[in-house]
Amino acid sequence: MKNIRKIVFSVLVLSLVISQLLILMPKNASAAAGDDPGTTITAPENISSRQQVELTVTLASSSGHLDEDGYINVQIPNFIVANKQDIVNQLYIDAPFYLEDNPLKEDENGNYILKVNYDHTKIDQESAAGQTFTVKFKAPRISSEDTSFPSTVSFSSTLFKGTENVSKDSATSQIRTDNPGLPLLEKRSVQSHKVIDGVNVALMSKDDPSANVFAILVNYNQRHITNAKIVDTTPQNTQLANPQKYVPASGDNTPSQHFRIAKVTGWGDDGLPNAWEYVTSDFADKINITSTGFSIDLGELTPDDSYVIMYAEKVDDNITSSEFGVRYNHVDLTSNDAIIKSAESAIALDTEDYNYTQLTKNVDKPVIATSDSSLVYSLSLSNQYGTIPAGTKIVDPLPEYTTYNKTTQIDSQYLSNGVYDATTKTITYTLLKDLNMGESTNVKFAVNYANPDAKANDKIVNKAYISYAGTDIYSASVTTTVANSAILVKKDTNTKAALAGAVFNLIDENGDTVLKDLTTDSNGIVRTGVLKPGSYKFVETKAPAGYLLDEKPVPFTINYGDTKAVTLEKDNAQSTSVSGQKTWMDNENIAGQRPENITIDLYQNGVLLDSKKVTADDNWSYSFADLPKLDTDGKEYVYTLKEEPVAHYTTTQDGYNFTNIFVPTPPTPVPPVPTPPAPVPPMPTPKNPTNPIIVVPTKTVIDSDDTPESLPKTGDDTPLDALLWGLFLTALASFTLLYQNKK
Repeated sequence: MKNIRKIVFSVLVLSLVISQLLILMPKNASAAAGDDPGTTITAPENISSRQQVELTVTLASSSGHLDEDGYINVQIPNFIVANKQDIVNQLYIDAPFYLEDNPLKEDENGNYILKVNYDHTKIDQESAAGQTFTVKFKAPRISSEDTSFPSTVSFSSTLFKGTENVSKDSATSQIRTDNPGLPLLEKRSVQSHKVIDGVNVALMSKDDPSANVFAILVNYNQRHITNAKIVDTTPQNTQLANPQKYVPASGDNTPSQHFRIAKVTGWGDDGLPNAWEYVTSDFADKINITSTGFSIDLGELTPDDSYVIMYAEKVDDNITSSEFGVRYNHVDLTSNDAIIKSAESAIALDTEDYNYTQLTKNVDKPVIATSDSSLVYSLSLSNQYGTIPAGTKIVDPLPEYTTYNKTTQIDSQYLSNGVYDATTKTITYTLLKDLNMGESTNVKFAVNYANPDAKANDKIVNKAYISYAGTDIYSASVTTTVANSAILVKKDTNTKAALAGAVFNLIDENGDTVLKDLTTDSNGIVRTGVLKPGSYKFVETKAPAGYLLDEKPVPFTINYGDTKAVTLEKDNAQSTSVSGQKTWMDNENIAGQRPENITIDLYQNGVLLDSKKVTADDNWSYSFADLPKLDTDGKEYVYTLKEEPVAHYTTTQDGYNFTNIFVPTPPTPVPPVPTPPAPVPPMPTPKNPTNPIIVVPTKTVIDSDDTPESLPKTGDDTPLDALLWGLFLTALASFTLLYQNKK
């Protein structure tokens, strides 16, 4: 019994001592890593000029130990931060972390304090929990000439459970200076970054190889290098690809063997380059592709020769993220074949644990057929695992030639109203509250597309991203293709065969000629290109060879937002022509009877179709062109010509040719003037009349059968008509002989 009492007494005394010690311990006492619950912070061993600094902060606890809300304060000395906005803007946090309003403050000692809250209800209290987030920011230029920089910098993280300080950790980095502060060689990647297996990697896109841009900065610190050469080793299962735009360089941006090379042509007051010019063509024959990478012979580099070499890489389609792992894109800068500087960039494929968040983008019009249109983009943010914290921003940089119009549909429970920045042409929506596993939210907004210089097959490409302050997760690209506004198909009226060579003008609603000499191709098609909305008409100005010209306009209308081309048809009938020559046989119009004009009548299948006056100005030739060759049943028309009668001429016809022969008009006979009889002198009366002598004529009787019906007339009794007809026949014979001689 005594022993039991002694044991109980000893336990009570020990408990009292321990309790007093705990009471005397200050509440803000530091705790080493491994506290439960606890926080740790790690920092890079070295920090150099303009480096992206990454501080990894962890929160760990046993089951049930984080049973109330709290926060972690991350302390960062302000002198090591180039832009304090990076601390928040490039922060990637997941459940259970979130940020309150104005999470970044500055204390009296010149330290930035980032307050990262955690929601204990988002932590499984039945299990051990461990979460990690990374604070990222860019270091300023650290020059050896600037003595204000210390040799080291320290960071800390402090965990508060409720308002109680329960854990604290710190980390120190060495500060490395650059001289003069710009790299001799550096390899950069523009892709989203993520820590995989402790390595900060660039995430490669398998969907858009051109987005996997790598930039090699050469001689930015402006040194003199003899026989400079870049030797790059690219990872396995990758191939070179053309890169997207990286720097705003002037000049020809045409890639050579998937490379663009730009030379620095201007420097700002801060010592940074601010202007570039493409010089790819200068090095086109200096690029050597190998089985393991490539090399580029830069030759003699002077302090004025600073370059950025840009290219992209495509990852094999059949490789998985686990098979690819973490690989390195390594580059060496050599001088006289000796390595003087190396750099590398780690790359990987995104892993499944990173894909719990999905941002999906769609467009309502995959094709438009006008230079002016509305487009409605939809964004869907869904969460498959974990939590997307409130404050996450959905950012959509709008394509060229588009402007934000309005938000047409929004889930106001989760998303803020869109904020449009007209300068950067971006629309931003902010998540108002956490988006948990299995939840999603959607927004739709309209933009106006207007490009007066749009060409058929132009692409309007757009993608959005979730901004986790430096970790930008992009949606897939959506593309709207600009198509021809109108297409006209020219066909044969009867056979419906395509007709090439028809020429059209395009007239707008104001009567102005918009396009001239649009010619149908071998498929009988003519395309307008991209038109603005309005009313138009095709007017044929030249028919295909062998076809009738049809000047009847073909009207059509282009509406705002049309999604397909207006398709039109116009038929042409085959044509034929009839022509002939008039010939005169009138001894060069010696009689002056040739008319000033004649009339030729055209008959189609025996029905008068047309008439034409023909004159000497036409050289007495005539033609009827653009005549339909076939009827509606496809049978050929029969065309004949007739000449309307011409006075004083007879007409002969040979096919479509006519010959007119002059016919003189016989003169009107002139009756003879009668000669008055000579006067008969009076018979004198004899004084002595005598008996008259009477002579009785002898009568001769002639048989009636021998009596002629009439006797020929002779001498002055010849008729005038006979004489005139003789003259006419003589003249006609003369004209005939003369015409034959001319022929």
